[in-house]
Amino acid sequence: MNPIHGWHERRSTLEQERRFKRLIALHTLCDSWIRAISPKETPSHHLDRMAKVTLNPNLWQFEKNRLDHLPLHLEELVGAQEVDAFLNELESTIWIIQFSTLENAETDQANRRELQNILEQESWNHGKLHAETIWGTRGNFNLREGVEAFLKTHCYGNQGFLKERDSSREISLIWKRSPLQNPSISNSPVAELLCTLHEHWIRGFFYGASRNTRVECSRTLIHGESFPHFTLR
Repeated sequence: MNPIHGWHERRSTLEQERRFKRLIALHTLCDSWIRAISPKETPSHHLDRMAKVTLNPNLWQFEKNRLDHLPLHLEELVGAQEVDAFLNELESTIWIIQFSTLENAETDQANRRELQNILEQESWNHGKLHAETIWGTRGNFNLREGVEAFLKTHCYGNQGFLKERDSSREISLIWKRSPLQNPSISNSPVAELLCTLHEHWIRGFFYGASRNTRVECSRTLIHGESFPHFTLR
């Protein structure tokens, strides 16, 4: 029993706080999509849309505070939940909101190619900004430094990527836990689009961190399942 903190208090670790901040960054990507395709939409409309997703009171308070630009403190949002359980539910909800937003956007837009171009550019810009916010705007990391910066600070989870190849001239990564592997998303008609947009986010991140690194995206089959594959040179 902890003699310092009461049984009802939830104290977060440094790693949990870092994960929380990365999830906020992941969530703001969806905001950038909404602004790009519906520039006049107000935060209240966004919150109304989110009501269609079942949010527990803690997640609702998280989104309300965020849209009202109030400070977000993990320990105040967790309530009676365990911190990891709250973070897991938050992450799952963010992915659901992202694919729900894309499904609504595809329904509303006649020109899907134009819509995808807008969303791809917005995703790239968001990834670049995320890298520059953490690592500065010089973009002078070498190949290995850029990859390590990405693996340390991306928003996709600690076990999200597998290094397939690692040399001084080429590093390849397999995205083990992409939207294509998410059971809540994989059957959605926009699962492939969502994955593509996050690939552009990753491209933007690497441009922000490492201007001289070239990123190629493809798919690789492992036991018959398709995974996003990144080659960096």
